[in-house]
Amino acid sequence: MYKVSVPVVNGNVNRAGKERLLRELKRFDAERVFLSLGCYEMNAEKRDAALAELADNCRFFKNHGYEVGAWIWTFWIQAESDFRDMRTVKGKDITGHKCPTDPAFVTFACDYIQRIAQTGVDLLMFDDDFRYGFQSDAAACLCDGHITAINAITGENSSREELENYITTGGKNKYRDAFLQVNGDAFRNFASSVRKAVDAVDENMRVGFCACMSSWDLDGTDAYEIACILAGKTKPFVRLIGAPYWAALNGWGNLLQDVIELERMECAWTRKGNIEIFSEGDAYPRPRCCTPASYVEGFDTALRAAGCMDGILKYGLDYTSNADYETGYALFHERNRSLYADIDRYFSNKTSVGVRVYESMQKIADAITPTAVNDRIDIENIFFSKAARSLAYCSVPTVYEGSGVCGIVFDENARNLPLAALEKGLILDIAAAEILMQRGIDVGIRKIGQMHRDMGEEHILKDDNYIHANGVITYELALDEKATVLSDTKTADGIIPVSFCYENAAGNRFLVLNFNTRFGSDRLLKHYAASRRYADAIACLSGKKLPAFVYGNPALYVQAKEGNGALAVGLWNFFADIAVAPIVELDKVYSEITFINCTGKLEKDRVHLSDIPAFGFAGFEVK
Repeated sequence: MYKVSVPVVNGNVNRAGKERLLRELKRFDAERVFLSLGCYEMNAEKRDAALAELADNCRFFKNHGYEVGAWIWTFWIQAESDFRDMRTVKGKDITGHKCPTDPAFVTFACDYIQRIAQTGVDLLMFDDDFRYGFQSDAAACLCDGHITAINAITGENSSREELENYITTGGKNKYRDAFLQVNGDAFRNFASSVRKAVDAVDENMRVGFCACMSSWDLDGTDAYEIACILAGKTKPFVRLIGAPYWAALNGWGNLLQDVIELERMECAWTRKGNIEIFSEGDAYPRPRCCTPASYVEGFDTALRAAGCMDGILKYGLDYTSNADYETGYALFHERNRSLYADIDRYFSNKTSVGVRVYESMQKIADAITPTAVNDRIDIENIFFSKAARSLAYCSVPTVYEGSGVCGIVFDENARNLPLAALEKGLILDIAAAEILMQRGIDVGIRKIGQMHRDMGEEHILKDDNYIHANGVITYELALDEKATVLSDTKTADGIIPVSFCYENAAGNRFLVLNFNTRFGSDRLLKHYAASRRYADAIACLSGKKLPAFVYGNPALYVQAKEGNGALAVGLWNFFADIAVAPIVELDKVYSEITFINCTGKLEKDRVHLSDIPAFGFAGFEVK
């Protein structure tokens, strides 16, 4: 059952109006309320008042049938304290964010959490700062406590500068391993200490956290492990990261379909057992004039269709205003109730189909730099999947489990790629191609030569067309004579292949993109020619067509699911223009169709749809 949770600021409940809050929560079909406490309150009098208010608010919402959670920042203290700050590998203090290697802080936090448990809340959730990464200008943590613990593991007396060098350059080494181990051990100890503190009050109270970008790798552990430690004997829960407001603010270069794909990827990593997973439906900074309700609804409906979530944390109420001030998010939720039901009806009992995106959960320990094509490790941003971003923009449906119709692997993800992935064909970027070559796999490249930092334009040979490509980094290549060049570019030194197909002696087939996807421009990952190249090459790689594909509409996001002899296709137009009469190309001929939120016509293996408005949804089921 898909559960809607809504956050409310604990200190704003009375001012916002309790009865008004109840009316708005009902509009969201909410079953759970998270009361946000903010940071640890260091003033004893104010802390007592906040916890008393939490207990009162908890009773109020419980009396009206809601499950109630408390929500608090994990390591963030905004007031003066004697606890040790986290520090980046470059030696910069992350002011206010305390390191869990400081035992005094752990004791303080556990005492605080124990008092929260005494208020009667059903759950406690730690906020987005349960992490080391993305807190400052570099990876973390290398505070004095971390350095001491790392040196105890290695048996050496390394300086911060020496450790930074080992962590961020070279290949796998004992110093980087020790860094990750200390990161993980400190988080495991904190989570275990919190659980013991809560158990002293109520063993049945659930505790979980908001997973973050670094929760699966840089933090030296993974979201599932931390969720299980926090849970104790209760059912674990975790809120994933990746929110609609990222698209509104262009956070880390993410478009709306990118954060949806991120959450699907994280879900595949996290669902290892009996755990509750919900998405981050955040419209920060709220109200709606900052993040449109269409972004939140597109995010929500797409993840409902994907079927991998147990619910959503839907940030539908403004944090500071009266409860009936920003009602737009609730209005659009109400308007989409029938759409939620249709999506559930047609998508819920089917399995996602498409291209398998191979994204390793943990890459940092084994990463190698420099190589012929990458001159540094992008330790934090390596979390974001350029492969998924490209496919989602180009209207190619994806999967994160199983083998898919074929596979795509970029960059460091190729280092631990299962060799079984070769059987259905692979789409590679130049970094993944280099890594597979190092693993003894013939991808059609005989030599990687000089880098060219600004290729200018890509020449598509099939239709003699040219694509603007300023800022794209490419490389001189010597190819096997059996390689088929699909596109090239002209440089002062001659012609360089930009993309090519190749089948090796073992029958493994590849589409190789000769440009750097970690750094430089994304221009060649997101355009019409890239979209058609994927569709054509996938059929050659695997001998199968995509289950559904649409050409010619920027950012028309597509999901496809099969089951019970039917194919369900959802299309979200995450672009400012109308998607004018899109044509969906299917993998085979179908004879029956049911339209969802649109009209159209089925013609054998093609579906002609009505226009899809900007940020609108259309779907259908064929049999």
